[in-house]
Amino acid sequence: MRTSLLVTISLPPAMVKASERAAKRHHMTRSELMRTALRRFLEEQSALESVRLYEDERRAGKLKTLTSLASLAK
Repeated sequence: MRTSLLVTISLPPAMVKASERAAKRHHMTRSELMRTALRRFLEEQSALESVRLYEDERRAGKLKTLTSLASLAK
């Protein structure tokens, strides 16, 4: 049973050449390079979403601060 799925994408020739150079420079296969790049992109998007949620809660006054939590314990 395969532990991965094959995905085909289309890239401009210049991007393919640049990815091949980057993969070689970092001693990776193109697949490893693409997986790493996609993983980092997805992690970044997740972090940005967390920041957006924090900012939304902050603007709405819904954040729980240590001071507000301490006052609840009294």
